[in-house]
Amino acid sequence: MSSSGIGGVAVALAATIFASEVPELAAQAPHQWSTTRPSTVRLLAHTTDPRLAEASGAALSKANPGVIWSIGDSGNPPELIAIDTTGALRGRFVLVGVGNTDWEAVSVGPCGSAHCVYIADTGDNRERRSEVALHRLVEPTIESAAAVRIDRIETLRFRYESGPHDVEAMGVLPDGDVLLVTKGRSKGVLAYRLPADSWGSAAGVVAARHDSLDLAADLRTGRVVTDLAIDPDGRRVAVRTYRDIYLFELGRDGRLMPDRACDILGLEPQGEGITWLPEGRLLLVSERGLFKRGSLNELRC
Repeated sequence: MSSSGIGGVAVALAATIFASEVPELAAQAPHQWSTTRPSTVRLLAHTTDPRLAEASGAALSKANPGVIWSIGDSGNPPELIAIDTTGALRGRFVLVGVGNTDWEAVSVGPCGSAHCVYIADTGDNRERRSEVALHRLVEPTIESAAAVRIDRIETLRFRYESGPHDVEAMGVLPDGDVLLVTKGRSKGVLAYRLPADSWGSAAGVVAARHDSLDLAADLRTGRVVTDLAIDPDGRRVAVRTYRDIYLFELGRDGRLMPDRACDILGLEPQGEGITWLPEGRLLLVSERGLFKRGSLNELRC
C-alpha cells in the first residue's frame, strides 16, 4: 500500500473516471470532501488471538454490554467471535450447517421483535459469484468463552441487479432493511438495498441499486471500501477504507449525503471493521495484515 496522500486534483480525476463508467454519475460534479485527521485517537488494544488474525467486520453488541462482534473472512471457520475493547476473547459461536465462502461484514439490527446478528457472505475478489448470502441469528447472550453451537440460523441468498460485485460493507437500518456498499473494484462505489421483507422469500431475491457514492476508489492506494457502520439513530453512516472514514447523512429517501471525511492513514496494520460506540465515537478493528497482531482503535471524526 502506498503511504503517499492523494491531492484534490487526483481525487477529482479518479472520481471523473468512475463517473464515466456509471452513466447516472456522468453529469454530476465530483464532491469535494473536507478531510481532516480525527480529533482524538486512542489505541485500545492489540489483538493476538489467532482467531482474530483475519478479523473482518465489527458490530457493537446490544445484548452484551462492552462486547464487539467480529468474524474471520474466507478460509476461516463459520464462527461469530465476541471480544471486548481490551482485545480479549469473550465468546465463540459456531454456526452449524453454514459455510464461510467469504464472510466480510457483521452487523446488529432488528429481525421482527428481536435483535439479530447479521453476517454478510458477500466477498468476491474476482466478482464472479452469481449468488451471495446473508445469515442472521438472534443475538446470543455470552456466558463463557467456550464455543457454543448454534443451529437456528436464517439464510437469505440473493444477487445484485447489475451482476456480481465484491462487497465488504454491510449494515442493518432501524427498519430492518440491509444496506450493502461495494468495495469499488469496478463500476465505482455503489450502494444496494435489501428490504426487510426479503427474508423468507423464495429463490430469485435481487438487491436493487439504491445510490452511487462519490468516492474515488483506488486499489493501489488502499482507498477501497472495507466496511460501514450505521449509527443507532439510523441517521449517519460511516463508510471506511484502509485509509479514510467517510461520513454520510442518511436522507429521507434513503440516499447517502456526503458530510466529511477523516484521514486514518497509518493507524492500523490492515483496517477491516468499523462500528459506532456511544457518544459519537467510532471503533476501528484491524486484522494483522503483515504484522503479528491486529489492533482496536477508538476515535472521533
